[in-house]
Amino acid sequence: MSIFALLPPVPPFLFSVLVVSGLASKALHIALHFRSLPFLYFVLYSPTLILPDVFVIFLVRVLLRFHAPDSRWQWLSTVLGGALSLITWGASSIQFGFFMQTGAEVAWAAGGSFLSDPAAMKILLSGISTVTAAATVLGLVAWLLHSHLYNITGLGLQAIRDLSAGGYKARYTLITAPSKSCMASIDLRSLRRIIPAVAICVSLIFLELTRPAVPYDHLSGALPLTLLDAFQKKTVTAEGCREPAMPFPLLITDENGVSRPQFQPDSMFVEQWSRATWLPENPPRGFSRWDLSPSDRAEKDNHYSFVCPGDEGFYDPKNDPLMVTNLGGEIYGPLQKAFKEHSVEVNHIVLLTLESGRKELFPTQQGTPLFDGLLASHKKQNNGKAIDRLVNMTLVAQQLTGEYATDSKGNKIDLSHSPWQNPPQEGMGGLNVRGAMTGSSLTFKSILGSHCGVHPLPVDLLEESLLEIYQPCLPQIFDLFNQGKSGSTQRQQNSSSQGKYTTLKNPWKSVFMQSITDDYDRQNIMNENMGFKHKIVKSDLESPHAKYKVQGEEINYFGYAETELRPYVLDLFEEAANNKTRMFLSHVTSTTHHPWSTPDDFKKEPYMGDQGNINHDLMNNYLNAARFVDNWLGDIMNMLDQTGIANETLVVIVGDHGQAFGEDNKEMTGTYENGHISNFRVPLVFHHPHMPRVDITANATALSIVPTILDLLVQSNSLDERDSEIASSLLPEYQGQSLIRPFLSSMEEPHHRRDSHPPPDEQPEHKRENTQPVSQSNTEGPAKRLVWNIGLINAGGSMLSVMAADIPYRLVLPLKEGFEYTFTHLGEDPGETQPIKAWTLAELTQDVMPKFGKESVEWLADAELVAKWWVSEQKRIWGYREA
Repeated sequence: MSIFALLPPVPPFLFSVLVVSGLASKALHIALHFRSLPFLYFVLYSPTLILPDVFVIFLVRVLLRFHAPDSRWQWLSTVLGGALSLITWGASSIQFGFFMQTGAEVAWAAGGSFLSDPAAMKILLSGISTVTAAATVLGLVAWLLHSHLYNITGLGLQAIRDLSAGGYKARYTLITAPSKSCMASIDLRSLRRIIPAVAICVSLIFLELTRPAVPYDHLSGALPLTLLDAFQKKTVTAEGCREPAMPFPLLITDENGVSRPQFQPDSMFVEQWSRATWLPENPPRGFSRWDLSPSDRAEKDNHYSFVCPGDEGFYDPKNDPLMVTNLGGEIYGPLQKAFKEHSVEVNHIVLLTLESGRKELFPTQQGTPLFDGLLASHKKQNNGKAIDRLVNMTLVAQQLTGEYATDSKGNKIDLSHSPWQNPPQEGMGGLNVRGAMTGSSLTFKSILGSHCGVHPLPVDLLEESLLEIYQPCLPQIFDLFNQGKSGSTQRQQNSSSQGKYTTLKNPWKSVFMQSITDDYDRQNIMNENMGFKHKIVKSDLESPHAKYKVQGEEINYFGYAETELRPYVLDLFEEAANNKTRMFLSHVTSTTHHPWSTPDDFKKEPYMGDQGNINHDLMNNYLNAARFVDNWLGDIMNMLDQTGIANETLVVIVGDHGQAFGEDNKEMTGTYENGHISNFRVPLVFHHPHMPRVDITANATALSIVPTILDLLVQSNSLDERDSEIASSLLPEYQGQSLIRPFLSSMEEPHHRRDSHPPPDEQPEHKRENTQPVSQSNTEGPAKRLVWNIGLINAGGSMLSVMAADIPYRLVLPLKEGFEYTFTHLGEDPGETQPIKAWTLAELTQDVMPKFGKESVEWLADAELVAKWWVSEQKRIWGYREA
């Protein structure tokens, strides 16, 4: 028997593929949200959820069985039906493949952005094996059911046709008419068939019209119709005039429904413009609001990407109701003493961004939710060996942070075998921040915070690359310093201090390095906009004119291991050591990015056991990648020692975001559209061997990096007089706090007392519309500006993470339909294993109130209002306009 005899007829098989794929996709779609759906409402409205699928199924069934006198129309109908079937099969396979990899579902609206980016396509193709497996299973099921599905739907279409024809008309001709008694009998039989069908249709229409839009409109989406989201007109970026800033952006509504200011800002009106005295004639990009008057700016629109009729559209810290500054506070005592004794020199800066850098792994030590999850993969009798292996994984991180781990016997571990053999003395090393959170779980958006001190745009992917960044970035600041490097501008130093200031006359050189491509999501454009004029990336490593030949193979779909950069890093350090430049190096690691591969000559350790109901291979690969990066950090620190500039170099280390695994959250893994807390806790370290060790517990973000660096440069006398003036003038303009001073979690507004307001589900609708964010949850005493920590969830435009300093609550807020509200109490559930989810804030507050009380509900109302205001404010100050 020929193998072709086993193959089903093409139209029935294509139809079966459509039915199986479409319904399986819908079942997965509903299952991912089932826990947050009220059961009775789900049962009531569930028939309406499949109406679009039924429509698609019968449409394709008609197309695949269409008969026409002209064969061309029949072929066209068959081809169209077949194309819809294949598209549905492919899309459903992608959905299941993506789910098997991450536990999440595909957002087709963002698909267009990935398909248009060659580097992003490599990410999609990395999951081709799971997609192929899903397609095979769906195709096999469709092959087994093709004849049944095709025939059953055919009978259904025939019944509908007969029913719509009146039932009896097809049995009689016009020549032979039935008798009256027969007609009455036939009419009765026809009505018995019609009435139930009409009743069902009316009921479905009624349910469709009366069901809540959220979440049932989203849940009823059907393939291939939902694929149209990928072809919707994208929002566009426009460097146009920003709308004028509101003098009182935040208002509250009293019991009479009257809105009034929450607090008095420092400046009621826009001050008369005056050009900054420290600004040179032709400053670098990033200094627009200090440069020209509005009229002069219009004449230089070739230099600036936007022209505004006034200064109101720029970011102004005096009119920022969320701005909390600690610049009036004293510097930490030990640091103050070190600065006075001139023992701290900062002539060079290295900013290291750790891809997927989780705080729990920097360093690895007992007592964290992650460590407990790792240990649970081992049998209890093997816990001792597992603990000893895990705590020895990130030795360099222990030396950089001063957080020393203990072994299974409670003893401090031996660091003699650490890759870095010249750590600072006990009690020295600089600032180590515990409690830091990322501003975005998308890498390049988080880099904007660490390099430029700005919040990212709450839109998908790196639209910021097409806009002017609203604050000066570090390379631009150093470039501004360079414009004043001449003999006449240098301060003359006395002989006793001449040695320390010998490098102040040297220009700064800003260099960006990573061993992977910079083409992904327009990173190369953003780096240029941030002011980097020198870079080493994958294309430079592979260039025929490269100074050093690549030694290893590519380890992931982005590029090479970090160790390929070693000779370039060493060259840069030696150049700085030869007193030619003041170096600013920005380096992004990448090995800890999916798929967590390491070079072949790197020996992997078995960090994970085999206990539990999930596969621990991915986590084991990630942990080995984290150890590889830890060794690389040791390499960098050794090169600083080797070239003799370690004692004059500030090394800043920050994670771009975390990385969720099944050991953290069994529902979802990865960062994409995953708001789990494990994607947000990151390390933040300011290392200098001559700075006393200061441990800081603060809900800070990378926004603090730029102001902390500027404050350090000024306070350590590491800038000349002119540059110090510039840095001091810029310092209060940034939204982050300087971490060499005690972190403030709130700031009192002494002239205002907050009026209480009910939770949003209890507020009249007209009052709720006029309500703006408030700053504290209690109704007694002076109002406070809280430090709100708002972070974007990858890819940026779907969800926000909202926290407030010193308050244990956390809210994941949806920005578009299809996503749920999520509340957690991090004090009681630090690993977010028991989140509370709901589709509306009103439903969420009803679930939160019995467990955590009125204060938590009031905080939720404030958090939503602050976050929604923040979204619109970010678009305003970025000059972003949606089509």
